[in-house]
Amino acid sequence: MSEASWSVNEQEYLESPAVSVLAFHNSYPQGRQGGVEIIHHGERVATCGDLHLSLVSGGRVGRSKVGERRVKAESTEVQVPVTKEEIGLSYTVKLRAEGESVRLTLDLREPLDPAVVSAAEFCLEFFPPAYFGKTFHLGGVSGVFPREPNRPLVRDAQGRGQVQPMAGGPRLVIAAEDPARQMLIEGVGCDIELIDARKGNEQAWFTVRSVVRPNAADAAVEWLITPHRVPGWQRDPVICVSQVGYHPDQFKRALIELYPGWNGAGEAALLRVDPDGGLVEVHSAPLERWGKFLRYEYGVFDFTDVREPGLYFVQYGGQSAGPFRVHADVYREGVWQPTLHSFFPVQMCHAQVWDGGRCWHGACHLDDALQAPAPHEHFDGYGQGPTTDTPYEAHQHIPHLDRGGWHDAGDTDLAAGSQAQTTHVLALAREEFGVDTDETTVRSDERLIVMHEPDGTPDIIEQIAYGVECLLGGYRAAGHSFSGIIGGIAKTYYQRGALSTMTDNLIYDPSLDPQERTGERSGKMDDRWAFTSRDTSGEYKVIAALSAAGRVLKGHEDTLAEECLETATKAWDYEQSHPPVSQHSAYVPRNPEVQEVLATAELLVSTDEKRYRDRLVELLPTVKANVRRVGWAVVRALPHVGDDGFADAVREALAEYGRLLADELAKNPFAVAWRPHIWGIGWNIPEFAVGQYYLVRACPDLFDRETVLSVLNYVLGCHPGNNVSLVSAVGVRSLTVAFGINRSDWSYIPGGMASGTALIRPDFPELKDDFPFLWQQSEYVMPGAATYIFCVLAADALLNE
Repeated sequence: MSEASWSVNEQEYLESPAVSVLAFHNSYPQGRQGGVEIIHHGERVATCGDLHLSLVSGGRVGRSKVGERRVKAESTEVQVPVTKEEIGLSYTVKLRAEGESVRLTLDLREPLDPAVVSAAEFCLEFFPPAYFGKTFHLGGVSGVFPREPNRPLVRDAQGRGQVQPMAGGPRLVIAAEDPARQMLIEGVGCDIELIDARKGNEQAWFTVRSVVRPNAADAAVEWLITPHRVPGWQRDPVICVSQVGYHPDQFKRALIELYPGWNGAGEAALLRVDPDGGLVEVHSAPLERWGKFLRYEYGVFDFTDVREPGLYFVQYGGQSAGPFRVHADVYREGVWQPTLHSFFPVQMCHAQVWDGGRCWHGACHLDDALQAPAPHEHFDGYGQGPTTDTPYEAHQHIPHLDRGGWHDAGDTDLAAGSQAQTTHVLALAREEFGVDTDETTVRSDERLIVMHEPDGTPDIIEQIAYGVECLLGGYRAAGHSFSGIIGGIAKTYYQRGALSTMTDNLIYDPSLDPQERTGERSGKMDDRWAFTSRDTSGEYKVIAALSAAGRVLKGHEDTLAEECLETATKAWDYEQSHPPVSQHSAYVPRNPEVQEVLATAELLVSTDEKRYRDRLVELLPTVKANVRRVGWAVVRALPHVGDDGFADAVREALAEYGRLLADELAKNPFAVAWRPHIWGIGWNIPEFAVGQYYLVRACPDLFDRETVLSVLNYVLGCHPGNNVSLVSAVGVRSLTVAFGINRSDWSYIPGGMASGTALIRPDFPELKDDFPFLWQQSEYVMPGAATYIFCVLAADALLNE
């Protein structure tokens, strides 16, 4: 293939050396995935190329409905039919190769109706960090893409501020000085504007746009896009290793991610750091070809036989990864501790958090929470059913909800499903591994958290208790779990920073004027809302968490431990004697039968009571049908069941699951369950590894400890796209632009674990490690942090016993 040649590949996008142009393969525009997208020299630099409309009515136009893609191989052309159903508008976006260029054409089925559409333009968005400091030339104007948006605002006819274009004209040259980023966009019969859309919308990108010509249908907008190609360009190899290192006894394989069409040439080398001799080669070998995964080829460099403790680098193709450790204590220090000692305290709600002289945030949301109205569909997936299921009226204050919980993570909401999973896994980690480190002072009554100052109580116990306080609030107020708490108005929900100012921290009192305050009350209705619908699946999930937490809190928080078990048993009894109910809301799990198994198993472990034993045996068909999801919990309860027939049936189901799992893990070189939807899988696979740990313990002949270790390797850098650790400040290279409560800060919280590499469909793995506003790649979440802690401890236990 010549440098300028294009083809339409089997994935139905335009492809040439160094450039790919996707045609509506993705449909997540709010996450900057969708429409026309350009991958240029290995980086996705442009996205969301589509028609944008403003309506005369002032209403919004929803997401485009994309039809079946049409490929014309003879003309190297892709056509995508699109519909805006709300206004009955249909159009086609065409991409056709012409020499070194791609002609982009917008064809409308019929001209736009000016009585319906007030403005229309075709827009293509460009990734800011790829162009910071690069030049542009357009319409006689030249300039530099700025780090911060600095264009002046002008008032439109409605008095709203609009950003002035950076420049306008028929011919835009981007980054003429940089061969890897240079691109030419020419308007065919239309002008082009360059907009810095980030002012007032920090997650926006630079935007190139052309206005749709009045009364136009065919070629309503047409561009000629010419991405520059570096002659002979090939993507540098990515050496995927754990940025922390390896235990001498585990398999040690570097995966080398290589350009498409790699010919298998070259050797990799392992070099040990010698304090006197520098880098000393200790092993070298040709790469073993794994094959193609997504768009890249992969080679394997196996150095399992190297067991000598020390610091090492892997080198291949002019690239180097390391240093990383090989040592029996590799997972024991500085790996899980930042997550427990830094990330968890920073994310704690309802308290001020101090680290030395730094205040991460003040005490916040002390006015939690108001009853959400019923029925109501809220943002971010929250929903209130037809009734409140509580004795409280809409917008009435509900007590007991201003204690405990963690912001999850940049959204500052408290979703019960997330809080329960986090609490549950922390309790299991304490129970299984006896974690007893103490580096945090928690004074809940003073609403004060002081990091890196011991207070005599294990940190993990204090975090479990903090999660429990959040989960018990609904039971204390109304006798059942609430699905969650979230900002009632969009302004507070979308606020960045200064958590203590999101509300006035005073309980809303409708009898007061909006600016009136009396003691602990005010007339300002800025309090968060509690979504309180009862849901059977959600109840069982919380029951499992409370049951496990009650076991480990004994001896430290005895009164709270008793309340946990008493609440869990009462809630289980209620669900057993009432028909299941369902009310969808954020983080509320589905499949109540699955959640029932998990809750019943935990209560059996906690109490050893016959009623839980009998019910678990009755649930055997559910266990067998869902053994992938519940097997790990059931094997922990088997010693309490005492039924050989039940145990044999569970083992038989697990054996079949083990065979299917082995086949699934063999489908990608990383040996993890790779099933991305939109978000990266970094949050999901540690949860999978928690279950695998218990299955390895119970059935070592059916399950392999390397399944757990592969997950940890993935999280710590052995994943597609690049090789940074997904846990900030853990490992030599890690994500240092990611977010929890620090969203918008272009910073990180030590120990936070991000979701990681996302799949840009159909075949491009992406992890942008220099931008904090792709939440599907760089957001932290609490359950991911808890399962990561467990995963590290599990790896150490499996390797050092």
